[in-house]
Amino acid sequence: MSKSAQRKLHATAGLHQPELVKLIRSLCSARRTHEVFSDFVELAALAISNSVDRVQFDSREARYLSIVGKYTPEEVSVFPKILGKLVLCYEEQISGPSAGNGERPRGELDDVLGSLYMNFELGNEHTGQFFTPYEVSKMMAKMLIQDGEDVRSRGVLRLHEPACGAGGMVIAYADALLSAGINYQQCLHAVCVDIDPCCVHMAYLQLSLLNIPAVVVHGNALSMEEWGRWYTPAHVLGGWGRKLASTSQREDAERSALALL
Repeated sequence: MSKSAQRKLHATAGLHQPELVKLIRSLCSARRTHEVFSDFVELAALAISNSVDRVQFDSREARYLSIVGKYTPEEVSVFPKILGKLVLCYEEQISGPSAGNGERPRGELDDVLGSLYMNFELGNEHTGQFFTPYEVSKMMAKMLIQDGEDVRSRGVLRLHEPACGAGGMVIAYADALLSAGINYQQCLHAVCVDIDPCCVHMAYLQLSLLNIPAVVVHGNALSMEEWGRWYTPAHVLGGWGRKLASTSQREDAERSALALL
């Protein structure tokens, strides 16, 4: 991490993000940062997926064990600590900083892993990989959501992100819905696609921990190739497969009715 990235991190991070960085760096003495970071997000994604997706359990459990096998028991014990710090980062965002009078104002959601990925300078310059700055994503989402009346009238906001990165744009929409007084967990669904497996795991991990209903696809949005699907717990437990099918049927019926006018 460059000195400028370190200064930016300390200027914008909350209480737990610097500790998260220290834990990741503690495993980097004999390994590249990209390997440790990628292994962490994949292990966490595999663990979450296996808690709700029994169809893919065996293959993903085997993958989990193959990654863990590269590390000593002492090193393996650090990964749950990293995940714990990541969860605390999100909890800190949602609750917001202490107001000093016993009240805790609502915070704002952030793209924690995306910012770490870029601060660690892990982006692939040869493929032109660069994440949209989260502040830009927030501005775009708030401009489109505004007061949320359109979402309230439609009932469901369906997003499709063909190059999702760490899921920052979807998180920005969830934050904009919260700002408009709308529970994104009940009305937002996202389909996220990325060709980079590390991005897939980052997006899946963040959307899962923020309880955002989503399907994260490892694939190529241009060639329509697909190599894997990851269903967030909010998608599975919220019955979103059924909800989306019902919504599609209703939209088809509405289009047919309009065609007859």
